[in-house]
Amino acid sequence: MSIWVKRLAAAAVVAVLVFGIWGVGDALTVAVAVAASVVLALLLWPSDWPRLDLFVVQWAGAALVAILALAGVNVATNTLGLERLPIWVGLILAVVVFTLVAYWYLRRCACTTRASIEGALTLAIVLIVLAPYLVGKIRADESAVPTSEQVASELDVAIVGDGRRHAHPPPLPRNPLLDEFDVRYSVGFARGEEVRWTLVGEADVEKALETVADGDAAPVVDEVFSPRQGADSVLLLLPDGTPPVSDPAALPEVDDGSTKVEVARWRKIAAAAAPPATPAFALLQTTDPARTSGWRKLASPGGGVSAQALGSRTVADAAVRLAVAAVTSQADAALAMTYRPILLFDRAEPVPWPLSVNALIAEGRITLCHDQGVAKTKCEEEPLKRAGDLVNGGTHLQIRTKDSEELQRLAKRELEAHERTATAAEANGLLPAGTPPAAATETLSPGEGPAPGAGSAIYVHPVSIERDERDLLYLDYWWYLPDNPVGVGGGALCGAGFVIPGVTCQNHQSDWEGITVVVDRTAAEPQVKAVHYAQHSSVVKYSWAQLRARWDEDPKVKSLVKNIGDASARPLAFVAAGTHATYPLPCRGCQQVTHRDLGEAPHRGDLGWVGNDTGACGRSSCLQMLPTRAGGEESALWNAYDGPWGERNCFLTYYCDSGSPPTSPGHQERYEHPSRYDGYVDGKWKFRRERFED
Repeated sequence: MSIWVKRLAAAAVVAVLVFGIWGVGDALTVAVAVAASVVLALLLWPSDWPRLDLFVVQWAGAALVAILALAGVNVATNTLGLERLPIWVGLILAVVVFTLVAYWYLRRCACTTRASIEGALTLAIVLIVLAPYLVGKIRADESAVPTSEQVASELDVAIVGDGRRHAHPPPLPRNPLLDEFDVRYSVGFARGEEVRWTLVGEADVEKALETVADGDAAPVVDEVFSPRQGADSVLLLLPDGTPPVSDPAALPEVDDGSTKVEVARWRKIAAAAAPPATPAFALLQTTDPARTSGWRKLASPGGGVSAQALGSRTVADAAVRLAVAAVTSQADAALAMTYRPILLFDRAEPVPWPLSVNALIAEGRITLCHDQGVAKTKCEEEPLKRAGDLVNGGTHLQIRTKDSEELQRLAKRELEAHERTATAAEANGLLPAGTPPAAATETLSPGEGPAPGAGSAIYVHPVSIERDERDLLYLDYWWYLPDNPVGVGGGALCGAGFVIPGVTCQNHQSDWEGITVVVDRTAAEPQVKAVHYAQHSSVVKYSWAQLRARWDEDPKVKSLVKNIGDASARPLAFVAAGTHATYPLPCRGCQQVTHRDLGEAPHRGDLGWVGNDTGACGRSSCLQMLPTRAGGEESALWNAYDGPWGERNCFLTYYCDSGSPPTSPGHQERYEHPSRYDGYVDGKWKFRRERFED
């Protein structure tokens, strides 16, 4: 080999090593890059210098140099924007690059040609071919295929009135909350301590409301209320003769004057109407807490509920709300709207547009796939029609979303359009007149076109916890992004032949991220106490006082939220580009808070979300409640789906070019333990590791 060929080979290796050292240093830490540089300098010095000519050192050096060179090739190809190669092609390319660099290094160590070839191939096979396979086998769950089971979506509602008659309700607009669940209605009226049923197992909510309006004039049927096997159930009693449809705020105050006697009677009616342990609620026309508390012994779970406070326009909606969410859900939703985060994306973010799951389903973008063994899958022929059709156990979702460039254009266009049309009231953080409270799904008023931000939403799961005689509400916010393209280190650890999912590379389809806002509502005026930021596998707590002080004094932060009228009451969430971890402050070249040895993508916050504006959010229902059941205690519908939200692209099962997609929020640790955090940031903005969990 001529001297020029040798020099050219050496120059090429050095060039990719420089890229590799930079990439690894950016993905991990500068200290790692410096250490790698020092080791390389020792390993690559001229052959006439003194050196450790040991067999182990030679092999270790060859492996290190080849790995860094391969990382450098990944950085170079990503920087050039080259198309991702098929996995098997990338695997071959990785073996070739690794072998050539390892051979070059071993020849520099004065190894024979044969020994260098054999050594380089051995290292390539072990580290590039066998390592991913062995890690995959160790981490694979080879237990029996789980039993298929449909997600919780069935609800049986029984409504028992006092026999009073009302005018038939007019046609009502579609109620998205009632549409999400497979609801069957049964209607009856009380005679003494018995129940006479006039409708059983009806799917049409309008017919059910008409039957409630008929009261004791409706013909009695031979059937009785009997919940379907596996379905949730709820019993709603109307002791005050509440009409089937009303303006809750305009309902007259009712004082029965003999609560104890009435409760005793309606307890017997409830026992006659529904099986034991069925949640039973009395819908009371009162704003007097003393009267509602007097009904707490009606049933457990159950009790008295103020119709005015619940805010449901129909008794059917009231029954469903009480079945699927906490009694305080309306008040929780109002606080969630007030304290929802301001999402600030980085201008380099590929997908600055949190997607509404219900919109994805409505647009036919989600398909259920059934896994058949480790490497086989079969997807349904038709896309998902409703969330209740999801099946748990050996399934995953195939999700087709708009591409990154289209989502970027959409995010900017929607934001600019709203800024041009926003009213003065909306600019001051006020909701438009007639705005409904935070909804379960998106709504449109009759005759209206899509509101600003339609199809984009964030979600919240309110959890109430009593601690140290304080009433704490954990507002656990989540948002869904269609991809998790980690760009740290220029993709050094996520390239051809280098992907060990969850070990070297965190790229994957779909991403669920968010923050948790802790509200103390012990006193009449609720107060935010802390914010928990989700940062990859860790959760970091910041006190509200220190956050507010920092934001108020930082001119850059103030400039980013200057057009948001209610920004002083809401937490800021700076979303890292690609990784989507959330931070309280903007940053360009950053390290992770909890793991200082790892790099983080920039989160400069220079691209806002249209839903940050309260006016736009109020019109598009940008804040939605995560689907729940059992009084808000259990997840339901798509939130109860336990399979991956997306597909892993793999070759021969264990050779992949991405990590595993996440599951629904309802199956993630932060959802199950919203009070948990791994540490806190003190008054001097230093991270202190301290795991806390109720």
